[in-house]
Amino acid sequence: MDEDWIIEGTALWYHAISWKKPRRVAVIRKAKVVQDVQACPLLDTDWEYEAIVTSLDWESIGLWRFYNQRCCMENYIKEAKRGSAIDKIATGSFEANEIDLLVKLLAYNLYERFKRACCEPVHFGYTIARFRLEFFQCAAKLVSHSRSTILKLEKMFTHRHTWKQMEFRIAQLE
Repeated sequence: MDEDWIIEGTALWYHAISWKKPRRVAVIRKAKVVQDVQACPLLDTDWEYEAIVTSLDWESIGLWRFYNQRCCMENYIKEAKRGSAIDKIATGSFEANEIDLLVKLLAYNLYERFKRACCEPVHFGYTIARFRLEFFQCAAKLVSHSRSTILKLEKMFTHRHTWKQMEFRIAQLE
């Protein structure tokens, strides 16, 4: 049992029609702990279920904790693939591809740092694709005048106020 959750697990063998052999499945169920004076019985609808197909012969709760630690990393990798195209091989040269990957990972890490330093908490969960859609795919003009360059956003840009706040925070970093 964790602090806020009741967690129970079991393991079973399952053989799907499309599988060549049966596989071990760890089934976890969890429910929020009710902080009530009287003991409140849990209903079937109070439980959330998860299933993990695995070749590991571990206790089901241990498997669940192990895989939950890894799931966030898989999401970061998926985001880097979709947002920075790290899964695309640019050339036939190993060294050039290594540099390409490192630059893309650097850009991804800078984006994540930028979100934490310059964006509102509501934007912390934004993927690169969503951030591009909301903030970069808008009408604007780049105007040069008197030795300065100014980005003029469309008057109807819905995120103008948020954009200006980000600009201000970026200036504060210098």
